[in-house]
Amino acid sequence: MKSEVASPLTRRALCTRLAAWGTLAAMPPALWAQPAYSSRVVKLVIPTAPGGSVDSIGRFLAESLTRPLGTTVIVENRAGAGGTIGIQSVVKSPPDGLTLVLGIAATMSVQPAVNTLPYNPVKDLAPVAVFAQGGLVIAVPAASPAQNVKDLRALAAKKGELAFGSGGQATFGHLTGELLKSELAVPMRHIPYRGAAPAVTDLMAGLLDLAVVDAFSAAPHVQSGKIRILAIAGPNRHNSFPQVPTLSESGVPFTRGTWIGLFAPAGVPQDMLDRLTGDIKNLSAQPEFRAQVQHLGFTPLFMPPTDVSRMLAQEIEEWKRTAKTANLKID
Repeated sequence: MKSEVASPLTRRALCTRLAAWGTLAAMPPALWAQPAYSSRVVKLVIPTAPGGSVDSIGRFLAESLTRPLGTTVIVENRAGAGGTIGIQSVVKSPPDGLTLVLGIAATMSVQPAVNTLPYNPVKDLAPVAVFAQGGLVIAVPAASPAQNVKDLRALAAKKGELAFGSGGQATFGHLTGELLKSELAVPMRHIPYRGAAPAVTDLMAGLLDLAVVDAFSAAPHVQSGKIRILAIAGPNRHNSFPQVPTLSESGVPFTRGTWIGLFAPAGVPQDMLDRLTGDIKNLSAQPEFRAQVQHLGFTPLFMPPTDVSRMLAQEIEEWKRTAKTANLKID
């Protein structure tokens, strides 16, 4: 269902927007000394509901691009079907560079691995750049006896089966949990939620043994002492929890991480794509932009289009193998 962004700002969203405008004001004027990208409004589709880390960083990117592009960039949230509704709307859009989409690992590499989609993200979308990287967390209730990932084996032996929650069926968190189940060789039952927030709520209440969720959703409850993080499901340790080991460091091979990038419909003129890529590269080099990306729970980076295409194709194949091992196929 289409959801226009007209809801009142939360305090967190307001702070994010103010920080974004402060970031723009602090950047060197030479960065913006280019002709306007377009005389028309540019739309950025975010394939998730308002709120949460993906929505926050998407809004920040839209505001950050407004000045260098020399035009207004509006945000439209189009959630549903694991993000595929929003992606599909952009695939069907005219390739005029005026409709872009925020691509995330969950929608761009996980969904194609487990679903038959009406589009091919590798062929039907043109990558502009990836500008942020992150990782999910393996979290347990504060009262859990598990102090590390390997302790889940003993907990499963005691309970017979572990219940793990994620932000939805066939999501990055779901498949990461299935991979963990396979690597640890323990019985685990998946409980899908409509987003990470309700999964964390049930985790705090002791209704789940563990949850695989984004760090942004878990952080406040880690700080309050209601949940603990056993490991980071990503290629590197998370900047919000530098003391927590990755899954690979915990003995579970895992190198995939969440990421955030900008994509356009296939067929957009190359000069427009080059302009967008250049603007994101410039933004990614700015300390203020990088600081805000970190504040939102991600690691800033710049990955050019050719590298994004290569990563995307590789990740889809890796997630297909994970889904096959878990006997997971959702159509």
